Amino acid sequence: MMTVRTVLTATLLAGALAGAASAQDFQAQPQGPRQPLRGLDNGDMSPAEIQKLFDAYLVMEAQQALELTDDQYAPFLTRLRALQETRRRNQQERFRLMGELQRLSAPRRKVVEDAALKERLAALQELESRTAAELRKAYTSVDEVLDLRQQARFRIFEEQIERRKLALLMRARQQNRPNQQLPGQQPPVRRPPPLE
Repeated sequence: MMTVRTVLTATLLAGALAGAASAQDFQAQPQGPRQPLRGLDNGDMSPAEIQKLFDAYLVMEAQQALELTDDQYAPFLTRLRALQETRRRNQQERFRLMGELQRLSAPRRKVVEDAALKERLAALQELESRTAAELRKAYTSVDEVLDLRQQARFRIFEEQIERRKLALLMRARQQNRPNQQLPGQQPPVRRPPPLE
């Protein structure tokens, strides 16, 4: 059950996502002073919290995007959340292993621990195999409540959400990056987007 805060935040995020759809044109348009994206740029939200917001947004929009019936919605929601949890758990484990690999293989390390590196690489390979199998199983479970067209729409919908998330995060990063200009250098020319 989503809390009121999650619903409100996801609703605000929906508005931000609508604007992020045109993020490719963002840099090309003339702009005034940059306004920060609330919540994404001030350190209030961790990457895990941002991911949870996008997961909540996906859940909220899925019924309409996939044209789910009332009978489909409850089992779809349960299976979608299981898919999201599977993905999140495996991403966290991968992140942890990659951090260990980075630490063990850092150029500044005087002694390379071959045995430890070999163990972490084997663990990473095993995780990648297990992740693929678990995601396949989770997608199969979701697909069981969808017809063929909805299965295709779900894959497209997930891809669109992921692109919007990346565009929004890149936009927040660009807004936080100070405009560095060397003395005597002309500012970059911002051209308006082509008319469609």
